[in-house]
Amino acid sequence: MAVKIRLQRKGAKHRAFYRVVVADSRAPRDGRCVEQLGYYDPLTNPPDIKVETDKVIAWLGKGAQPTDTVRSLLSSVGIMQMWHEHKQGKSLDELRHIEDEARQKLEVKAAMGTRKKEEAKVAAKSAAEKEARQEAAKAEKEAAEKAEKEAAEKAEKEAAEKAAETPEAGETEDKPESGAAEAPADDPPAEPEPAGEAQADAQGSADGDDTKAEG
Repeated sequence: MAVKIRLQRKGAKHRAFYRVVVADSRAPRDGRCVEQLGYYDPLTNPPDIKVETDKVIAWLGKGAQPTDTVRSLLSSVGIMQMWHEHKQGKSLDELRHIEDEARQKLEVKAAMGTRKKEEAKVAAKSAAEKEARQEAAKAEKEAAEKAEKEAAEKAEKEAAEKAAETPEAGETEDKPESGAAEAPADDPPAEPEPAGEAQADAQGSADGDDTKAEG
């Protein structure tokens, strides 16, 4: 009978975990198995791979072929390396450290992945806060510029209105005072008489007066 080491799905929807089983290669995926070797939970960090190493290597020795997925899982915890070195004559007790070291590497890798995710979250949060501060500063600057522009326009408008209401200085000086008599525009000013004629008239008047006195 050709057998395979493969995964058998268990668990609820979206919460699946898998059993690592030895089963007939012709049997359905989730059908009857020959022996259970352990389980695999992909939802933990690092993924939880619990198998009985001695049984796995024994079945590999009997010719059982792991599926690609199971081979990858067994390699990640060092069991496939242990199997190859065991075939060269080394005992399993001498090879236990390989599995221990492989599992430690998985834990370190998972911790580094978690750390990178946390750093990425912090960086994203910091970038979002910086962008928010920049947007707030930009909005504040635009509001201040708008308020300054509106104030300047208002002051200019008020100054223009005040200038329109106040008369100019020249117009105030030329305007006659209230109650003052205005000279007729059509009568020209009297011209002064010549000095000689005025004196002759005065002398003639004086001579006339003397003649009247003698008579």
